[in-house]
Amino acid sequence: MCRPFCNNIIVKRGQPVMVSPPQEEIKEKGVFSLSFLDHIVCWVRSIYGFKSNKKGNEMAGQVFKAALRKLLVHYYPLAGRLTVVSREKLAVSCYEKGAVFVEAEADLAMQDVEEMVRSDPSKLVDLVYDDGIHGNAKPLPECALLVAQVTKLKCGGFIFGMCISHCLTDGFTATEVVNSWAEIARGMSISVLPSLDKSSLLPRSPPKVEFIHPEFTKIENKSSSSAFNDFSKENMVHRVFHFNREFIKELKSKAMEDGVLSKCSTFECLTTFIWIARSKALNMVGDQESKLMVPVNVREKMDPPLPKGYLGNGIAVACTISKARDLNNEPFSTTVGLVQDAIKMITNASVRSSIDCHELHGNVHSFAHTMLATTWSRIPFCTTDFGWGDAIFMAPVALPVDEMLIFFPNHGKEHYGDMAVYVTLPELAMKTFQNLVMI
Repeated sequence: MCRPFCNNIIVKRGQPVMVSPPQEEIKEKGVFSLSFLDHIVCWVRSIYGFKSNKKGNEMAGQVFKAALRKLLVHYYPLAGRLTVVSREKLAVSCYEKGAVFVEAEADLAMQDVEEMVRSDPSKLVDLVYDDGIHGNAKPLPECALLVAQVTKLKCGGFIFGMCISHCLTDGFTATEVVNSWAEIARGMSISVLPSLDKSSLLPRSPPKVEFIHPEFTKIENKSSSSAFNDFSKENMVHRVFHFNREFIKELKSKAMEDGVLSKCSTFECLTTFIWIARSKALNMVGDQESKLMVPVNVREKMDPPLPKGYLGNGIAVACTISKARDLNNEPFSTTVGLVQDAIKMITNASVRSSIDCHELHGNVHSFAHTMLATTWSRIPFCTTDFGWGDAIFMAPVALPVDEMLIFFPNHGKEHYGDMAVYVTLPELAMKTFQNLVMI
C-alpha cells in the first residue's frame, strides 16, 4: 500500500506480517504481570538510521525479520497483548499473537531524513508503522506491543522504525531490546538476557503510604485563554529546538549566580527554562498551577536493585507544582531548586509509598496542566549495530502525549554538548514559545 509522505514523497509499504516465537520454546505461557510502574498505556515511536559504505540495504528486511523471531523466544511478552485482570490492572497474555513487521521503500536519502529529524520529526511518522494503534483505531486487547518497519532509502541506507508499548519498556529497556535484536542479527548470543521477575515492585503487605504524592494531584483549570485550552489535535504544532553548549553554560551560570545552588545539570536548567517559557506561551493566569513531572531511573535506587535486564519500567515520576506567577517572578535558581528537590525525593521509600498508594486508592498519574520532561541523552541508542555499523542517528518521531518534552543530544562530533528538545504546543502558543526561547 502507498501513502503520501511529506512534500509529495511516497512511502510504499509491503504487506505487514505477524512474527511469533516458536511456541515450544516459550517457557511460561500464562499471564505476564505488570507492576504499577508499568501502567503507562501509550506507545513510543522512534527511528534509527543505518548506512554502510560496504553493505547495501537489499537484505535489511530479511535480516531484521529473522532476528526478530529469535528475539521473541527470550522477549516473548512483546509478542502478547494487554489484558485487564482486576481493578483496571493490566497484564500481558496471548504470546502467540506476535509482533508486527513490515518492509517499505521511500523516495528519500538519509540526509533528507536527518534534516526532518532536526526540524520536525512528526513529518517522519510514516517511517514507523503503528498497525492502527494510534487514533483509537483498534481496541487495546488487539494492539500489538511491538511493531517494526524497515524502510529502504534511495541512497542505499535504511531506516528502522519501532513502535513499542511503554507498558513493557522504558528507554533503558527498549535499548536492551534493540541491542539484543542487533546481537542476534549479527549471529551472536544475547549478552544481557531479560529478567521477567516482577516481585521486586509488588505492593507491601500491608500497604503503607508514607509520603505526599503530588504526581496524583489533579490541577484545577483557572485559565481561560485559547492558548492554554486549545490542545485539540488539529491545532498542535511540533518542533525541535536546539540549544548549543554556550547557551547551556550561560543557563547554568544564571542558576548558580546568587549562590543558592552549588551545581546544576544540563537537564535541570533546560527543563526549568522551558517550563517557565511554556507557562508564558500558554498565557496562564497568575494563580494557575502548573505541574512538572520528570521520570527518574530507579533501577539502582530500589532495595534490592532491579535485576539486570529487567523487562519493564524502572522509572518513577518526580513531581513539583508551582503557580504561574511564581514561575515568572521567582529567581531562576529558586525554580531550578524545585526541580532538583523533586528529583532528590525519588528514593526506594518514596517509590514503595507510591506503589502502595496506588494499591490502596487506585490513584493514577494526572497529566492535566502538566509538562512531562524526559531525557534520552544518557541512553546509548546509537551504539546499535545490526550488521551495517552503529546507527547514524536515533530520534523520536512523535511524542506519546502532547504534554511531553523529549531531550536528546544533537548527533555529530561538531554538536558535542548541544541538546535538542522536541516540543508540541498549540499553534498560537508555539509562536510565542518560539520567540521566548530562540537563541
